[in-house]
Amino acid sequence: MPKKSVSPTTQWKKVEKQATQVLGKGSAGRYQEDLEPRVVPFSAVPDVAPLLPAEYVEFIEALGYRWLSTSESTLGFLPPRWRVSLSQQTGVPDRSWDEARAEREAGTHTYAFVMFAARDLEDVNGFAFGRGTQGDGLVVWSVEESLPLEELGPFSTWLAEELDSMAESLQGAEEGATGQEPPDLAHASLPAVGKKKAPAAKAKGAFALFDRFPRDSKELLFNGRKLGELPPVIGEFTELESLWVRTTGISHVPPELGRLKKLKKLDLSFNPALAELPAELGNLESLESLDLRQTGVKTLPDSLERLRHLKYLDLQSTPLTTVPPVLFRMPWLRALDLYSTTLPPQELEKLRLALPECKLGLN
Repeated sequence: MPKKSVSPTTQWKKVEKQATQVLGKGSAGRYQEDLEPRVVPFSAVPDVAPLLPAEYVEFIEALGYRWLSTSESTLGFLPPRWRVSLSQQTGVPDRSWDEARAEREAGTHTYAFVMFAARDLEDVNGFAFGRGTQGDGLVVWSVEESLPLEELGPFSTWLAEELDSMAESLQGAEEGATGQEPPDLAHASLPAVGKKKAPAAKAKGAFALFDRFPRDSKELLFNGRKLGELPPVIGEFTELESLWVRTTGISHVPPELGRLKKLKKLDLSFNPALAELPAELGNLESLESLDLRQTGVKTLPDSLERLRHLKYLDLQSTPLTTVPPVLFRMPWLRALDLYSTTLPPQELEKLRLALPECKLGLN
């Protein structure tokens, strides 16, 4: 007789029961459906329903957004808003990120992949649904450093292999052993503090995360990941053109950032603990856009007057109480956002006269 197929739901329950018996109740759990990510990069939220296969939908309806952790592996299913956030940060094979990002910002992008599961959210590694290359069916793709790389088959096949591997690792585990930490959607941070058996990359903090990327990368996107710091190693990425570190908890920008002579876009926004900028920022000779929105920056270094290519500067919702003097010496600016600041009206009028070609965003 042919072997009776087992549903993904039944398989998961079986391995979860095995894990909790061996490792304890802390080896499995369920994320709240309404759990909010730290950031949703683009305002236009995609309709991901067409990219969710029926067997996955049935699994989620039955079990919710579960996570499971053994001594060797971790797997967690993303709640809806996290699914959107990571999908917006996922690239498209054979297309430049600049092109995809522009479409997503404009709300015209047709999403080909949707992230649905992860092992380590801080690296945007995990699994996405997308069309298979041999047909129209939806299959699981492995995602590494934000890019879908390899087809792994239908959802049920992929999950069965994942669970078989987890079950095998549990057979050799001693009762009461410690499992890996689950993908911490609500409190993910670098470095990992006080966690048992934390992966080496986490134990070494933000440096380890940056160190994984090629030094000739043209763009690095870390929006929403709790870096805690912008490490000095950033100075080694001399080919970088775009750096996105929005909502990352950084409080300091290292002088090494000034080595990035090709950097055009720098987003430091939504980091309220960031109060000062190094003078070396004036060495970013190619910089065109600087976003400091909702940071703690109270003034700007005079060295910014060397940024002759800077066109867009966002200082919205910063604690500025006086117009930084350097702004009066930057007539090449074309857009300067000062919404939600408490700047004196007389200073703003002087600034308007000093920057006649610049569009000022005021309260």
